[in-house]
Amino acid sequence: MSFATTADGVRLYYETVGSGTPIVFVHEFGGDHRSWEPQMRYFARRHLCVTFGARGYPPSEVPQDMERYSQATAADDIAAVMDALKLECAHIVGLSMGGFATLHFGLRHADRAASLVIAGAGYGAEKEHEEYFRGVSLEVTRQFEVQGAERFARTYSLGASRVQFQNKDPRGWQEFATWLGQHDALGAANTMRGVQARRPSRAWRRRSTPRSAGTTTP
Repeated sequence: MSFATTADGVRLYYETVGSGTPIVFVHEFGGDHRSWEPQMRYFARRHLCVTFGARGYPPSEVPQDMERYSQATAADDIAAVMDALKLECAHIVGLSMGGFATLHFGLRHADRAASLVIAGAGYGAEKEHEEYFRGVSLEVTRQFEVQGAERFARTYSLGASRVQFQNKDPRGWQEFATWLGQHDALGAANTMRGVQARRPSRAWRRRSTPRSAGTTTP
């Protein structure tokens, strides 16, 4: 098993396959390093592909202190994995929570990003819904703490944002639900409280362009 060590001493598990221009995949809250297996298989035909577990997701280390989890730390952990592999630059691909980490990696380590693919990363970013998102995140935190991952995964995996996955790909959804139930409850709770619930909003200011252009820009 291969591990990278972060600046604050946390060990992050990673896997690699293939060769060529590197791509680093960054998983969502409900996933882990295994979530990217289809992409690892496909893109490894022409690229060095990297997938890793965020802190709090075994086999990566699970820090007990919630203060060791944050949006900035999530971004810097991507750089730590790249450092372990001696990668100066890579394409970074992130989904949902991983998409936010990818966005912040681009802000914090722009010179190391060949490109950024930020998928499904809008939820929780709207300033007007910030308090609602924080409340939902803290309730999810509580349920992981009270019920444990295996039990709460049965509810979480049937949330409104997950049932369409179940409808479209029942086998893929079942794999997701099974793996979610194997997550570390403390790691999930600390991630939700430290990263998700404290996610900084991305408020966009819109300015008008001349009417002839018919558009607005953020």
